[in-house]
Amino acid sequence: MKHLIFDCGGVLVYPRMGDWCLPLKTADILGERAKDIHTSKYLLAHRESVGWLDEGRLVNDIEEERRLRREYIRAMDVRMDWHMTPEEIERLTDDFTDNPRRYGMFEDVDPWLKRWRGRYSLGVLSDAFPSILKFMKQFGIYDLFDAVVISTQVGATKPDRRMYQAILDALNARPEDCLFVDDRAGNLAGAAELGIRGVQMARPAFLPAEIWDGPVAHSFEELNALIEG
Repeated sequence: MKHLIFDCGGVLVYPRMGDWCLPLKTADILGERAKDIHTSKYLLAHRESVGWLDEGRLVNDIEEERRLRREYIRAMDVRMDWHMTPEEIERLTDDFTDNPRRYGMFEDVDPWLKRWRGRYSLGVLSDAFPSILKFMKQFGIYDLFDAVVISTQVGATKPDRRMYQAILDALNARPEDCLFVDDRAGNLAGAAELGIRGVQMARPAFLPAEIWDGPVAHSFEELNALIEG
């Protein structure tokens, strides 16, 4: 094993609000309107609006991401009858793209990445917008990786083979020399089609919806045991 490749969400970080599409200050900004979140009306509005947050499109930078997130919030505002002011829309947009505290980093990430760094090359392969790169730098882990590939750089999401090929190219790696860690069974299956071995991360506080039939770890300590075993 020469290369360890990690998904980001559910493996390295988690959403503090319990929802990837909710910024940290949602309740403060929406006030009483926040009671509508997770109602059937909200879920339908999200389904009809989330196309603005398509992680499979090419997004050049955070400013372009900001525009897309602003349009998502505007669409949600109309469908939810929140009657947000332009200032409230901008505050929510900024909280999406600029507030790293909307993510939490799992406690075992930093120490284990530093232990693995001397033994393997490390990569990230994530369906994500450009702001995640800034957040990784603010968390102090970006420079621990030899390569970071996100879907909005590729114009595709996992399990599209272009994603896996992009990280292989970035690491100058052969599939058989890699181990890919993701929380989603379908993404691991996509990697396996290219000959990349996989381990599913099923953290107790962030369990995936589906457990696959391959190796599963519940922490980085368990992952290390699987790697060394």
